[in-house]
Amino acid sequence: MKKTVYVLSILLLVTFVFQSCDDLEEVDTPNFDIAFNETVKVGEPIEFTVNNAPNFLSFFTGELGREYKNRNRTKAEGSFTLSFETSRHYMDGASLTDNAWSLLYSTDYSGSGLVEDVQTATWTDISDRFTFATDRTYNKTNSGIVDITDLSTDKPVYFALRVYAEGKKEDGNRQGIFDFYSFDLKVELDEVQTLEIANIQNPGWVSVNIEGTNSNDSYDHWVNKSGGFRLHGGLAEYTNDDWLISLPLTLSGAVDPDRGLPLKTYSERLEAFEYTYTEPGTYKITFVGSNETIYGQEDNIKEYTITVTE
Repeated sequence: MKKTVYVLSILLLVTFVFQSCDDLEEVDTPNFDIAFNETVKVGEPIEFTVNNAPNFLSFFTGELGREYKNRNRTKAEGSFTLSFETSRHYMDGASLTDNAWSLLYSTDYSGSGLVEDVQTATWTDISDRFTFATDRTYNKTNSGIVDITDLSTDKPVYFALRVYAEGKKEDGNRQGIFDFYSFDLKVELDEVQTLEIANIQNPGWVSVNIEGTNSNDSYDHWVNKSGGFRLHGGLAEYTNDDWLISLPLTLSGAVDPDRGLPLKTYSERLEAFEYTYTEPGTYKITFVGSNETIYGQEDNIKEYTITVTE
C-alpha cells in the first residue's frame, strides 16, 4: 500500500512539473488599454495613459513617415519633382551671355570628384526644363517645380550644376558671381503627401574645377556660403568651367519603411506619456504591443483616431 501511494505521489509530481513547464512556455497575449482625449489642439501636449503595458510597446502617430499601414513599404509610387534657386551678379566671361548655367545628370559617373572622371562620364543636359537667374542683382530666381519622373532608374543618379564662363572678350567684361541656394528633390505620393529625397545639404555636394584657377581659394570654384554655394569669378582673362556635383541619389522610388516610436522595452515601466502634434488633421494612430520570451511572441494591435485642430 505504501509503495502504491509513493508511486502515485511521484506521478502527480511529474505531472505537476510538466504542467508548470507548459505554463512557462505560454506567452500571454498583451491586454493593454490606452486612454486619451480624442480631440486636441496643435502644439498642445496630449497625455496618453497606459494600463497594463506589455513587455514592448510602440506608437505610430499617423503622421507622414509614422503610419502603421506603411510599416513594410520599401518603394513609394509617385512623381519625382525638382526645384532650386539661383542668383547672379556682374558679368561673365562670355560677353554678358545669360547661358552660363546648366544642369546635367549622369548614371555612369564614378563619383570620384576627379576631373578626368567627370569628363569621361555621360552627362545629359536638362537645363531647358528649368529657369535660371539672369539678372545681375543677387535676386533669387526659382527654377520652377519640374517633373523629372522620366529620369527614374535603379542606378545611382548624380546631378551637376555647371557654370561655364569664357575668358575676356572685350574691355569691361569680367567673370560673374553665381549663387546656388536650394535644391528640393521630392517624390509626391498623392495630393497631400510628399517625401523629401534630397536638399541643399543632404546628401552633399562635391566641387570639381575643370578649368580656371586662382591663387585665392575663395575664387573660381564652388564654395559653401550660408547654407548654399557660391562661385565667385575672378579675372576674365581665362575661362571658368566649374561643376558642383551631388553625391549619388536614388530615383527608383525606394524609401525606408515607416517606423513607430518605441515607448517601452521589457525592463521599463510605462503608465503614461505625452505627444504633441504640430499640424492640424485627423490622424489614425496605432499602438503595437508585444509580449516576448524565449518561447515566442504574442502581439496586440490597437488603432484609434485623433483629431487635431488649429
